[in-house]
Formats: sequence, structure tokens, C-alpha cells
Amino acid sequence: MKKILLTIVILFLLMLQSCTTKKQMLYLQDLDKYSNSTLNYAATKIQPNDILKIDISDLNPLVAAPFNLPVSTSANGSVDLMKLSGYLVTPQGNVTLPILNEVSVAGMTPTMTEKKIKERLINEGYLVNPTVFVRVLNNKFTILGEVNSPGVIPFTEESISLLDAIGLARDLTYSAIRKDVKLIRELNGKRLVYHIDLTTASWMSNPDYRIRQNDVIVVTPNKLKVNSGGLIKDPIQLLGITASLLSLFLLFKLQ
Repeated sequence: MKKILLTIVILFLLMLQSCTTKKQMLYLQDLDKYSNSTLNYAATKIQPNDILKIDISDLNPLVAAPFNLPVSTSANGSVDLMKLSGYLVTPQGNVTLPILNEVSVAGMTPTMTEKKIKERLINEGYLVNPTVFVRVLNNKFTILGEVNSPGVIPFTEESISLLDAIGLARDLTYSAIRKDVKLIRELNGKRLVYHIDLTTASWMSNPDYRIRQNDVIVVTPNKLKVNSGGLIKDPIQLLGITASLLSLFLLFKLQ
């Protein structure tokens, strides 16, 4: 009986120690302080082995048609299928377009690439007022740890925020440490690790914290989940276990 009572006391003390405060849970608690901050976002730059969607249009569709790949009806709406009909960037950083042949694109943003292709079409006398659309189809990031849907997540936007990435992973779990989210990035042959405190908004204007191709986000679990080997996910669950043991103890004591 004493062992049961001791177990209950230990669990109760663990619950008190592991209770998460409001300051540990809420995002961007000082957002008003940074509401007028200047935002300087760096758009995604095209790299070798990227797959690009490049569409060239004109007021007269028949004139622009030869500059595009044949349209596959099965590729509509699916990024995975569109990749099969996209343009692969070579190790040298080029794509080969119909009629225009090789175009160097590595190190450029999609917007810069659109401008470059448009200028070539006009300057070489092919089209008078073309519209060019470029997107990277294989942008992706990996998110691991205390999120509700970890894994490799694709995106087609030029740039997304860390909060966007967390939203795509269906938010952090209750057990996540929000004060130290790690963003891991490979850049010019070096591995960079950023430590981000999501409870403050001070990081939001830093362009380095925009998600780039192949970034990895790691969200660490709190002590309660680590010490319990993942069996106890939050203090509410621990409270339930403690209450059950207390009920069991009282039941035996009253008999």
C-alpha cells in the first residue's frame, strides 16, 4: 500500500514540474511590438536538378504554342504528374526550351527567369508581348519531431514562412518546446542551424527564417515526454493516470 501511495506522490510531483505555462505555449506574444517591422524576403533561387514549370503565352495562342511543351491532360492539377512534363535544370544550371534552346537559370529566382525568357523572345523577334510563367515544382522541406503531421512536405510558392510550414504540418503538439525550434539548412557546402523562439515575434523580419528548398525543421519534445519514453504526452494524461492510481489506493484502503 505504501508503494502505491509513493507512486501517486511521485506522479503528482512530476505533473506539477511538467505543467506548461501560458508563456511557454502561446506564439508571437509580443507581435504588436514588431508589427511595423520591414519585411525583406528572399525568394527561392533555382538550383541544378530542379524541375521547372515554364509556360509561355501570347494574345494569339497559336503563335506561342511552339515555345511550349505538348500539353498532357493527365498532368493537370497534380504536382507529381506535372514534374514529369517539366523542365529539368542540368548540373550546369541550364534548361532547354523549344526554339530558344539552352537558357541559363541556376542562381536566379523564378521572377528573374521569367524576365530573362521574355526578353529573349522579344529581342530575338519571336513574340511582341509574351507572358512567361515560371515555378519550381520540386520545392520541399522536411519537418520532424513534435508536430501533428511530420514528414516531407512539397510547396510550389517562391517563398513560405516558418509559420506556413508549421501550418502545413498541422501545428505543433502540446509536448513541443516552442522556445527552441531548429531550422537546419545546407548552404554552399556548409550546414547552418538556426534556433528560433516561436513565443516571440522578433525573428519574423529575418529573411533567413523563410523556408527554402530542402530545409529541415526539428521540433524537440519537452522533458515530460522524453522522460516517459513518449508514453505520457502531456500533463493532462499524467493527471488522469495519477487520479486512477489514487482511486485504486482509496478503494483498497476502504476495504
